[in-house]
Amino acid sequence: MNLDQARAVAEEYFNGATREPVELGLYAFGDGYVVWTRTPEPEDPAALPETVGGGCVVIDGSTGEVVIRPLLNPETVAEQWPGRRPR
Repeated sequence: MNLDQARAVAEEYFNGATREPVELGLYAFGDGYVVWTRTPEPEDPAALPETVGGGCVVIDGSTGEVVIRPLLNPETVAEQWPGRRPR
């Protein structure tokens, strides 16, 4: 799976059935792609976020499988990805 294919899978996963598409972040690593929704920076930096917590997905570079992971920085998610081992 290349970057364009991963982006298309991510767009369908996150924006396929929504009326208001969200902006996505995408981080490529050796075994796949980490994808998360990007939220705009608040005008007031002291404002609390609308959503606390969340997740991201990893798109397996070999199979195209989409797996939900905890929302950590993308480098950490990539480091924790087990690769082709059974999950």
